[in-house]
Amino acid sequence: MRLTDESSPEPPKRAMTAYLIFCSKHRERVMREVHGDDGARKFSRDEMQLVTTRLAEMWNNISEKEKKEVQAKAAAAKAEYEMQKAAFSPALLKKLHRLKSKPKGTVVVEAQGEKPVRAKTAYLIFCGKHRAAVMRKIHPEPEAKFTRAEMQQVTTELAALWNNISPQELAECKAAAAKELERYKQLKAEYRPPVYGPSKRNKGKSVPGKPKRAPTAYLIFAEELRARIRQERPHLKHDEISQKLSTAWKEIDEASKRIFQQKADAIKADLMQNMPSSVMLTGLEHSLPEPHYNTHMYP
Repeated sequence: MRLTDESSPEPPKRAMTAYLIFCSKHRERVMREVHGDDGARKFSRDEMQLVTTRLAEMWNNISEKEKKEVQAKAAAAKAEYEMQKAAFSPALLKKLHRLKSKPKGTVVVEAQGEKPVRAKTAYLIFCGKHRAAVMRKIHPEPEAKFTRAEMQQVTTELAALWNNISPQELAECKAAAAKELERYKQLKAEYRPPVYGPSKRNKGKSVPGKPKRAPTAYLIFAEELRARIRQERPHLKHDEISQKLSTAWKEIDEASKRIFQQKADAIKADLMQNMPSSVMLTGLEHSLPEPHYNTHMYP
């Protein structure tokens, strides 16, 4: 299956946790309580922070019955996610990730100025100040990894601390946030993003006599093994065959690899010997022609 930006299949999204399911259930009501019924007016950052804080407090005081309900829904969502994920081979998931993070292309015009990073709010500044202490309180082992439940507990503790913040510390956090916002606006006004060229090279007509690269030892090995795999297991997809070829190459001993390397060296020497003198004089003798077998089958 050929993957492109337009036609590549979408992998499943990660399943929601019990806390996220709980927030999704109560968020609309909490937003109405904070914002009122005026649907035309947009939420401010402080109002959105208040919504997050109230949801965290509600989660901290959730009843056992409701907690079991959301945990059951989260378990069902995770099972569904794992089932959908199983339909994608590891090689396909890797390729999809590579397509998603595909570079935009070569930079034609460099960026000007420092790239702005969105300014932190007063709440984020407060969390950054107290997060380390809260994390040590919940998880005293500095080297151990936090579980999702422990990270949710950290978030809940920080929200509770923010709810009881002193007026003096609140004023300090707001002043720091105002400075960050002012710096962000200044950087944004001065920044000019880079200009990218096309991400794909133009496929024009090939130049007659243009030398191409010789096959490597791995490509010769893959070409020989691929035919046998296709014959024995014709139902395998191209990505799965490529994965098996890569695994097989890693598992063969060094003596076998040397045999394929000798074959590659022999092809390279033959191509060098038969290369036209006109190509040799251009300084392109280091770019060697491809062999005459089907190169598009390589992994």
